[in-house]
Amino acid sequence: MPYQKNGLMRRFLFSPITRLAAFVKNILFLLMVFSGMPAVSLAVEFNTDALDADDRQNVDLSQFEKRDYISPGRYPVQITLNKNTLPGEWILEWQATNAESGSALCLTASQLLQMGFDDAFVRQLTRRGQTSCLDIINKPEFSAKLDKSTMRLTLTAPQSWMKYHAKNWTPPEYWDTGVNGALLDYNLYASQYSPHDGDSTQSFSAYGTAGINLGAWRLRSDYQYSQNFVSGNSTDTDSRLARTYLFRPLPSLASKFTLGQYDLSSDIFDTFHFTGATLESDERMLPPDLQGYAPQITGIAQTNAKVTVSQNGRVLYQTTVTPGPFTISDMVDTLQGQMDVTIEEEDGRTSSFQVGSASVPFLTRQGQWRYKTSAGKPTSNSHNDVHNPLFWTGEFSWGWLSTTSLYGGAILTADDYQAFTSGIGFNLNVLGAISFDVTRSQANLTQETGNNSQHGYSYRMNYARRFDATDSQITFAGYRFSDKNYVSMNEYLDYREGDNGSDNEKESYVLSFSQAIAPWDMSAWLNISRNTYWNAASNTSYSLSLNHSFAIGELKGLSASLAVTRTRWDDTDENQYYFSLSVPLSTGRNLAYNQQRYGDNTTQSLSYYDASDRDNTWNLSVSADNDQLSDGEPALRGSYQHYAPPGRLSLAASVHPNNYTSMNLGWNSAITATRYGVAIHDRPSGNNARMMVDANGVSGVELNRGRSVTNAFGIAVIPSLSNYQTTTVQVNSNTLPEGVDISSPVFRTTLTEGAIGYKALNASQGYQIMGVVRLENGTFPPLGVSVIDTRTHKDIGLIADDGFVYLSGLQENSVLSVSWGEHRCEITPPNHSSLDSALILPCRNTHHARENHETD
Repeated sequence: MPYQKNGLMRRFLFSPITRLAAFVKNILFLLMVFSGMPAVSLAVEFNTDALDADDRQNVDLSQFEKRDYISPGRYPVQITLNKNTLPGEWILEWQATNAESGSALCLTASQLLQMGFDDAFVRQLTRRGQTSCLDIINKPEFSAKLDKSTMRLTLTAPQSWMKYHAKNWTPPEYWDTGVNGALLDYNLYASQYSPHDGDSTQSFSAYGTAGINLGAWRLRSDYQYSQNFVSGNSTDTDSRLARTYLFRPLPSLASKFTLGQYDLSSDIFDTFHFTGATLESDERMLPPDLQGYAPQITGIAQTNAKVTVSQNGRVLYQTTVTPGPFTISDMVDTLQGQMDVTIEEEDGRTSSFQVGSASVPFLTRQGQWRYKTSAGKPTSNSHNDVHNPLFWTGEFSWGWLSTTSLYGGAILTADDYQAFTSGIGFNLNVLGAISFDVTRSQANLTQETGNNSQHGYSYRMNYARRFDATDSQITFAGYRFSDKNYVSMNEYLDYREGDNGSDNEKESYVLSFSQAIAPWDMSAWLNISRNTYWNAASNTSYSLSLNHSFAIGELKGLSASLAVTRTRWDDTDENQYYFSLSVPLSTGRNLAYNQQRYGDNTTQSLSYYDASDRDNTWNLSVSADNDQLSDGEPALRGSYQHYAPPGRLSLAASVHPNNYTSMNLGWNSAITATRYGVAIHDRPSGNNARMMVDANGVSGVELNRGRSVTNAFGIAVIPSLSNYQTTTVQVNSNTLPEGVDISSPVFRTTLTEGAIGYKALNASQGYQIMGVVRLENGTFPPLGVSVIDTRTHKDIGLIADDGFVYLSGLQENSVLSVSWGEHRCEITPPNHSSLDSALILPCRNTHHARENHETD
């Protein structure tokens, strides 16, 4: 009921804003006085006569009398240490002390070690009195501050006290394994080709990953499906589970353990599909300067084409590109060996080439070891049959000297194949990194080959270097020579399967080089891959691109590019040439002239590109070769890409008069489910971590510049967070729904591989109440006492003169606690806002409140 007891109270009601202003003025005055006190002061006594209050005897400002006072007790908190957010929720204790603050945080040895403090530093700390609390809190270099509004504890300590000192790297203590959950990542692609004469064809394909997370364990199954039609009638279908495996990170070993169907991950030997177990060092757990790189794939498409990247028959990446050069640079960084790239044009023609994904065999810090070991049985790529022989492989790298590493490995079968490798790697500092190794193999082959047993050698050199002075980089350069009797594991497996016509590799090399020429605003990129064989024709793939930006008078932002690639069409090598001139029209919009030549054909096109809206991209073009120009029948093409929080949509269509029409449709998306909720979102890349954000049922909360938005249940998932790297997630506070408040709009997290992180935003879309807190005896709590939500432990209001209080962020069925001295009572506010008049808010003694609650 409204508060209307006597004249004094009516005066209070008539001017609630005035009373609130007076209370705020008093508190600000006290805080200003307090902030000006010397740091050595043990306590502050306030002169209540300075307050504009009717009842100066009923005042309790004890919580303001001591600096950073926290009532003794145990509290759930989020911890930030030296700007790094520790995973999970911590239950920490504050104890009453004689110190300046009147209370002190208690930190035990086990808690400090969990936070990443150095063992030797923790051992030299002494206990505080008879407790298990260590005296770190008394050291002047250490600070601890609790924000009671968000229950976030900020700790600051010298870096020399910590176990790790590497820059731009997050130590394992801060890694979060995430929560239990399930996921389904999927990519759908459909196309139709309708020739002017003949039957139309359609195709549908899907690939992705299904998985379950349980603690630190991740179960994954990669699937792919394709079906082709002629005039609507199905002609062939292919479906398979490419691999199913279980893995988990082992941070204490900086390693990863995998069990199931997997592809051999090796820096020394060729990759192949197998069923078994792997234990390997995971360099992503290491500082960035010791990590590898992800491959970049470039090519030229003649039409709206589908590009598929695969390895051993498993689809790794699939996308639709427009005519002209394309670049794929978002491949995962854990791939090894050769990858097959197939470009399928809209009229069904296909071209292919290979790209090498490898790095200089790992260099290791002096005195440290890195390793990989696997055991199991080879598995067919086209199906999941497990075959003999049982094999084991292992490899290592040891930091012998500060700039020199020794490495080696072996692969052995239970039957007739052995291979041993030894090598040395050098860190040449300004000259880059280089390694040399030699492999000896011995294989007992089938009788049909006419050579039961043979052995041979393979020699390899790898090099990488970045030249800062010239802004150029050799990302990877490798050369290998194998003599005629050398047999790789893949060749041995082919022999066992009866494929005696397997190509016997002689030489192979791959080179990736990039160069920036700043004075001319030019950049160049080159990739070359070549393989020769003892018993087959050689093949060479290369891609060269040049890009130049320039201005003509007041027309700025023009660019020209030239690209040359070599691909394989129907077992025939062919060069493709592409030239483009782009003229900007406005921000995100341009007009381009393109000319492409392949074989004896030359095609010219004029295209319009619009990316002014980051969520919607358009491309329209008209193109024709010489014959089409003379006949007046140019081809019309268009493409559209749309990004939305649930996924990405791509559309492409072509009309080629008197020849054919085609249409492509693609959709990339994912579903993640945990006990906190379910969300549909954009597809992550590989086994990258993802973060589920819970806005407490509030929909429409934008995260990371609107790329993720909470759904109707208040859940959003941010995909593709970098594994083992700290990521900052930010709420777009400028677009919050009406009446919504986020107490912690920015947070940082570091997730392990494949983890589903979880963060509750503490979003409030609650009630606001102006009221008067009245005790059971008709009096009021003292001025300055906090009102605390018993569920969240947050301060949501302060008692003013005559019990007046303004409460915000109240949730349904909230229970509020008011305590001072030895007194404590609880308030049960109504489940609706009230700002027009002050409500009476009875505050009952704790035991009475509990009895009434149980009776209800």
